[in-house]
Amino acid sequence: MLTKNDLKQIASVVDERLEVKLEEKLESKLKPIKKDLRYIKKTVSIIVKNYDEADVKLDRRVGRIKGHLGLASQ
Repeated sequence: MLTKNDLKQIASVVDERLEVKLEEKLESKLKPIKKDLRYIKKTVSIIVKNYDEADVKLDRRVGRIKGHLGLASQ
């Protein structure tokens, strides 16, 4: 007959193996998600950088045109 101590040891071994299997499955499922997140972060970074530069350049250009034409800049 198994004692309480034996059952605790069996439970700890089962928990350990289950944890390892779950970690492996989770890691395999998260790998493509992590890859997609890196791609999204890079894409967003590029978009923000380009948008900011284009917006600033356009604003300066419009300001110069308004000044040249003598329009009120508000």
